[in-house]
Amino acid sequence: MQSEKDKIRIVIADDHEILASGIAVMLSKHDEFEIIGTAKDGNEVIKIVQNNTTDLAILDLNMPNLNGIQTTEKLKKDFPDVKILILSMFDREGYIQNALDAGVDGYVLKNVNEDEIVAAIHRIMQGKTYFSQDVMEKMANKMRIYGEAEGGVKLSETERKILKLLGEGDTSDEIALKLEQSTHSIVSYRKMLLQKFEAKNVSHLIKVAFERGYLG
Repeated sequence: MQSEKDKIRIVIADDHEILASGIAVMLSKHDEFEIIGTAKDGNEVIKIVQNNTTDLAILDLNMPNLNGIQTTEKLKKDFPDVKILILSMFDREGYIQNALDAGVDGYVLKNVNEDEIVAAIHRIMQGKTYFSQDVMEKMANKMRIYGEAEGGVKLSETERKILKLLGEGDTSDEIALKLEQSTHSIVSYRKMLLQKFEAKNVSHLIKVAFERGYLG
């Protein structure tokens, strides 16, 4: 019998409550896990972690209010000891790259079986990383999971924000106002984004970024 102090304490977040509850029930069958809560968005995850000793957060990417990437960034900043496992249906390069940039410890797709999720948790809690085979295959020609980026587009936090705002139709002046930067700086960032995505113009940039998963 696993003692309470030795159990891996887990919070699970998915905007579909039935999925979060299903994962919780599945993991609860394993004596080494303790489910300390389920959440519908990142804000609820943060509250749970603030009030409970937490070892691992299992996060969906597509959540309202605070999505999986934003939640990961906040947890890594405020609770660096909490491990992050992304469990998502999204397998496009951009989603995976953004998750890696945010500092996740693992990324598996929702089509994996129970054994693989359990194996991923154990590996992550040993201080290692875990990426499911499907994810590895998707990124094989784009980047080395344990090395430098090859074909994946590396984006800074500011570049991600600007790309998102461009996707929403904002002009450089509007983006400069929202991000409290000069229009000249935003224009420079925009030129850099065009180069990184090998795009001809902003419209082409948005199209390419969306197709590759950098814009949801």
